[in-house]
Amino acid sequence: MGREPDTWPQSKRQEVPTGPEVVSWNITRRCNLSCPHCYLNAGPAAERELTSREGLGLVDQMAAIGTRMLILSGGEPLLRDDLFQIAARASGAGMAVVLGSNGTLLTLEVARRLSDAGVTGVGISLDSLTPERHDAFRGVAGAWKAALEGMDSCRQAGLPVLIQTSLFSWNYGEIDDMVRFAHERGLTGFNLYFLVCSGRGEALTDIGPDRYEEALETIVKAQAGYPQMMVRARCAPYVTRVAHQLGHPSSAGFGCMAGISYGRITPEGDLTPCPYLPLSAGNVTRQALADVWRESNLLEDLRSGRLGGRCGLCQYGESCRGCRARAWSATGDLLQEDPWCRYAGGTAPLPLGKVVWSSDAEERLKRVPFFLRNGIRAAVTAYARRQGQAIVTPGLMEEVRAKMRPELPGRPPQ
Repeated sequence: MGREPDTWPQSKRQEVPTGPEVVSWNITRRCNLSCPHCYLNAGPAAERELTSREGLGLVDQMAAIGTRMLILSGGEPLLRDDLFQIAARASGAGMAVVLGSNGTLLTLEVARRLSDAGVTGVGISLDSLTPERHDAFRGVAGAWKAALEGMDSCRQAGLPVLIQTSLFSWNYGEIDDMVRFAHERGLTGFNLYFLVCSGRGEALTDIGPDRYEEALETIVKAQAGYPQMMVRARCAPYVTRVAHQLGHPSSAGFGCMAGISYGRITPEGDLTPCPYLPLSAGNVTRQALADVWRESNLLEDLRSGRLGGRCGLCQYGESCRGCRARAWSATGDLLQEDPWCRYAGGTAPLPLGKVVWSSDAEERLKRVPFFLRNGIRAAVTAYARRQGQAIVTPGLMEEVRAKMRPELPGRPPQ
């Protein structure tokens, strides 16, 4: 993995700074598949990947600055020998640990080891219900069959599973069928990822803004059809607007969190705002994570709210923010408008009638996983405004939940 450092960077501050709530860490560049859209351009190991000592030290730093969720990804993270040790260190520190995998190496024994290490869920890539199409895209015969066997192994080990599908023109017509497939297999959810042209996928053509919009509508409606399962669009901040326009604000997303509450660590230790923005805020082998997060001019720009073009004028600006990676890819300016958003409607603010939360509603919100709270608060508050309600109560939360939001907790068990 590389030479162990003589010293590990220490924060210059005595106080504990607030850090990213969610971190996605590409723990290796190694991969056993060859996918044309890979943002990491995975394959062989990086020349200099974080060592076990560095990785465990990084986990400790995350815990110290308030990181609550760690996403372990690759490449294929199961190719890294110390994966289970890293996961156990993070889960032991109180973080929710999830794994992003192609599923092909997930035997029952591996799934049980992940569960024992405190992993709370696994996202498995599946891009088509037709094995030949998936295998051709992933570059290895048998990848589809192995991915499904991996799903079964996780379920046998008691690990929740989500299907993760990258959307292209060739699998666009499968969205509804993929959601139904996830439901029929008893999976926890379905995530639809929208291509951001970076890495090996830089030259690929996205599906285009019109079909992008249609796909978001499909996802919002699918969530309504499968309320017991989580159905989400990823790297698609405009789903917030689409959900509101379709009358389903409870299905709204969280907007672009890049550099605000979310960051990505590369195999070499660079902190970037997200996996699709290849702009380094600093390297954790040279600076403490807390200092990179607090001092980076790049991250400060993202937190400034100074968005340009339509994004800067849009009534959904605060709740969406557009995809900063697409803005950068298209214009070289990460604060410019997102060119894939077709919305040219109102620039007047959304109705801002005062809405307060009752103490009972606040207590109920505390039972929601932390990384969902801000999005749920925004969605329920927006719903209350639309309904002319000045107070959010547990009853109103239940009303929103009944419409489709599975993450809002039900009544406590008797």
